Amino acid sequence: MMLTPENSLSFRDPFMRDDRKGDIRFDCKDAGCAVESDTSVFLQLFGKSGATLDECRLMLASADRHRWPLASTAAGTEICVKHQNGDIALLVLQTKSTAVPDIAFLQLDMTIWRDAA
Repeated sequence: MMLTPENSLSFRDPFMRDDRKGDIRFDCKDAGCAVESDTSVFLQLFGKSGATLDECRLMLASADRHRWPLASTAAGTEICVKHQNGDIALLVLQTKSTAVPDIAFLQLDMTIWRDAA
């Protein structure tokens, strides 16, 4: 999936939205680029790749950040996301292009586990 400052991702169909009304948005207007949400919390995983639902669930138990800066991310970075409805997602960053904020984008994979929290 490609995430830009003009679109968003949703935990429900359609997953890719052409507007900013989805659950996960990409923002490069503030200092540094970040993913943000009004309905979900984020936590970046460090270490080995291949995060599981159990790892995300454990790490997200105390997560409270609705905005996650992308300064320390690169291809392969994994970010766990917990939606307020109990769904958990794993975002795996494929490409990050943030050098020019006006044309910035992320390419990522998104796996959703329903009612997993």
